[in-house]
Amino acid sequence: MKTVSIPSAFWSVKAPFFVLLAVALLAPMLLTTGFQLRLISLICIYAILSVGFNLLYGYAGQIAMGHQGFFAIGAYGYALLQLNAKFSALGALPVSLMICALVALVIGVPLLRLRTHYLAMATLCFGIVIAGVANRWIEVTGGTAGLLIPALTIGDKSVDRLTLYYVIVIVTALVLMLQNFIVSSHLGRSLQAIRDDERAAAALGVSVSVQKLRVFVLSAVLAGLAGIGFSVVSQQVSPSMGEFPVLVSMLTIAVVGGLGTRYGPVLGSIVVVAAPQLLTRFGELQTLVYGLCLLLFLIFLPNGLSGLLGSPSRLPRSRLFRRPPSRVPANPAVKKGVGQ
Repeated sequence: MKTVSIPSAFWSVKAPFFVLLAVALLAPMLLTTGFQLRLISLICIYAILSVGFNLLYGYAGQIAMGHQGFFAIGAYGYALLQLNAKFSALGALPVSLMICALVALVIGVPLLRLRTHYLAMATLCFGIVIAGVANRWIEVTGGTAGLLIPALTIGDKSVDRLTLYYVIVIVTALVLMLQNFIVSSHLGRSLQAIRDDERAAAALGVSVSVQKLRVFVLSAVLAGLAGIGFSVVSQQVSPSMGEFPVLVSMLTIAVVGGLGTRYGPVLGSIVVVAAPQLLTRFGELQTLVYGLCLLLFLIFLPNGLSGLLGSPSRLPRSRLFRRPPSRVPANPAVKKGVGQ
């Protein structure tokens, strides 16, 4: 009778997910303060934000730097729909995500025709515009003071902090499952093909413009979802959500966690959220120590922390564009053309 062995590749892909999920679910039993619970909630929120950036840049190769804009749009849409349009919390959620998708669709059609640093600059300008509107449209956004949103309620019952934490953890797990499904599917192979060579991908039948627009809209929706989560945890929305520090945090997560990896967004978010709390002991040297740590990551861990989990966690390199090995006849007398 044959024994069935579970491949190591399965554990390298699935085991980290279940370990991270188990740790997140058991964390409230080990934590002693609400501040620590909030930190883990922020880790999950930044992981959701970084999953969208990871799909767009890490797998599709599109250098977009405007996710902080969608982060703010989702939060402001969620707040304004409740405060002005009298939506319920659950009703405002899908409408806010639809607004993010619509804005991404409108700007994505012209912007995604750009490439490399041109796309990066154009999307960065979009983020700057969103932050400027949030700061100066005082009658709607509240200006620099921002907006206070009501506590999350389901029906007539308000959601307590622990329940909100579990909701955020479950949503983060679903987002990671969605990312892993996309990476393992034909869409993931198409995105990698676009990243490697857009012309070759198009020649092989990949609809480059459609696929790029799809992943751009999806990444915008995930950024908006993260913004909603941040606003719910903070119970306020401010223009800082659409400003440059959010982009810096997202890029740092990509460097530390590993760009183009399945669990890089989570691992990078853990470091980015927890590191400032651990480095406060250095006082004024905190920023210097933080920068040196990032430099060490770039030098010694170019694939980020996900590189320590093994290569199977990454999307396998496509073989679509590899040239077949040439076959040289062993005998020079062989007729030319044989084995070509």
